[in-house]
Amino acid sequence: MRSTSSNPSGRVPKGLSSTIVAVKSASERGRAELIRDVVDAYRRLYGSVQRFVSMLTDDRLNFASVGTSGSHSLNQLLSILAEEARAAAFVRLRELKASIEEARSAEQLRDAIFSDAYSNDLAALRKVVAELERLDTAFIGLCVGHVLDRHSHK
Repeated sequence: MRSTSSNPSGRVPKGLSSTIVAVKSASERGRAELIRDVVDAYRRLYGSVQRFVSMLTDDRLNFASVGTSGSHSLNQLLSILAEEARAAAFVRLRELKASIEEARSAEQLRDAIFSDAYSNDLAALRKVVAELERLDTAFIGLCVGHVLDRHSHK
């Protein structure tokens, strides 16, 4: 932080500001961007899982807007996804179950931004972003594969 001090008379010398201004270092800006990236990656993962569930249920669960966290936690959505995939005789169920189990740690990964150890370690935050993006990609791939498989059999 930077502040200007006043002279002994209590008045601020001409040309100096009496405002206290937070000065962010370049590393703080990088950290803030990585924290934003973690939140965005988690939000995209949540939205992908929500869309996957909506696709399997023909939207009968009627979620709020897709991509926003609603009344379900990610872990609840993952449980719903597992149930609906089983009921729909999802062809790649074994792969989906493995992805679901891996994604159960996503909320903990996201919460790394609140940890002193992780939130100040830029490399660790990058790894969190990469893991959340990898999980998201796995769900998107399984969902798209399911849609393509359904359409090829019609």
